Amino acid sequence: MGTYFSFQYMVQALPDLLSYLDVTVVLTVIAEAAALVLGCLVAMLRVRNVKVLKNLCAVYVSFIRGTPFLVQLYLICFGLPRVMEAAGARDMRAVPVLLFVFLVMVLHSGAYIAEILRGSIESIDKGQLEACCSIGMTTFQAYHRIILPQAFKLAIPALSNEVISTLKNTSLVFNVGVVDMMSKAELMASYSYRSLELYLDVGLIYIVLCFICYGLTSFFERSTQSVKKENILQVKRDAAVTVE
Repeated sequence: MGTYFSFQYMVQALPDLLSYLDVTVVLTVIAEAAALVLGCLVAMLRVRNVKVLKNLCAVYVSFIRGTPFLVQLYLICFGLPRVMEAAGARDMRAVPVLLFVFLVMVLHSGAYIAEILRGSIESIDKGQLEACCSIGMTTFQAYHRIILPQAFKLAIPALSNEVISTLKNTSLVFNVGVVDMMSKAELMASYSYRSLELYLDVGLIYIVLCFICYGLTSFFERSTQSVKKENILQVKRDAAVTVE
């Protein structure tokens, strides 16, 4: 058993792999935060039927959803610098590849988040928007206080899946030169010949991270439930005052 698998080496290698955990976490958190903003903007442009921009957003979403993440990674990390150099930009090699990785992760996740939120917003009864406007709310206030909180509540399970998907996609960024856990595991396996132990370590780390995401999702779901009830009660109170 020790010849083919070494539990001792698996334990010894774990701290070395965990030393690159910050790369995975930072990539996921920052990319998802930016993707949430982008996705919300794209969803609103499509829901509100903004001319021209709606069609551009549809093309963007279709392209992202129709191509693999790895292809998008190569296009932006290797193709975009060439295009920018052809357009007159200089010293593109000096730009950290991590910036291009962030860009592709934001664009990739943003497209999926946009569709998630669009479906959630459109599933809410349009009568709620009309009721908000009837008591003097602007469209922005109605979406901010009533529609979007409910939409996010409905979208939390799907958004959680997207965060986990983005987390797992970080395992591919070593293909463009970013040193993360997978890159470290590849390097260690090249001289130790203990690939099984190393990849099991990486797999266990990702499993733990996914469970943490699930726990945070449950917390946010409970929190948004209370916010939703408070907002609806407030609208009912405002409506009662208006009627009186």
